[in-house]
Amino acid sequence: MTPLTHGIVYTRKADGGVTVCRPTWWALGYMTGGGGLWDDRPRGFLSELVRRKTCPELQKGNHITEDAAWTFVKAMQWGGCSTAEAWNVIRLHDCDRFGYDAQVVRNDELPDRWFRDAWTRKGSNSGLPRVDMEAARLIQWERLRDAVSRENARRAADLFGKPEIKLNKAEFQTAITNARDEDELRRVWLPELRQPGGSPPFLQA
Repeated sequence: MTPLTHGIVYTRKADGGVTVCRPTWWALGYMTGGGGLWDDRPRGFLSELVRRKTCPELQKGNHITEDAAWTFVKAMQWGGCSTAEAWNVIRLHDCDRFGYDAQVVRNDELPDRWFRDAWTRKGSNSGLPRVDMEAARLIQWERLRDAVSRENARRAADLFGKPEIKLNKAEFQTAITNARDEDELRRVWLPELRQPGGSPPFLQA
């Protein structure tokens, strides 16, 4: 499988959060190649597909326009799109119904996923997501508490295990509050606890 180096970021209509749409590599392949996804389907299938994509009831209110539906269907069936055109087809079909201000971004332009739930585009002149530090501080504290809770449960079950970890809330409150950016915030951790995905150098409270 060929990994995609880009995605489409947009702001959700529902809650103002950030979503990154990542189409499958084969979908882009059909669009930029010779198409043919539905070659084996009967006559009238494409029209029925468009009808379903534009039906408010079937799409639970997240339907797309007839133009967007036909643009997508034609691209998948007959191909011939440039890469830029294919990404625009995906935007019209998969993003605009759920959000706004959609733009194609490189993977390396996105923030660390450790604080994924704190991503925002508010105050971003470039439109790229950034980490909302106030939301991230709460996330880091909850992650730390959860990690300590799980580790203490493991230690409690081991008769000869290490004693339970005692968190000094005041010290961590200060360290988390004083973190200047997401990298420094993520380093506010306990050396004996491993972070999922690997731990950065620790910055103890």
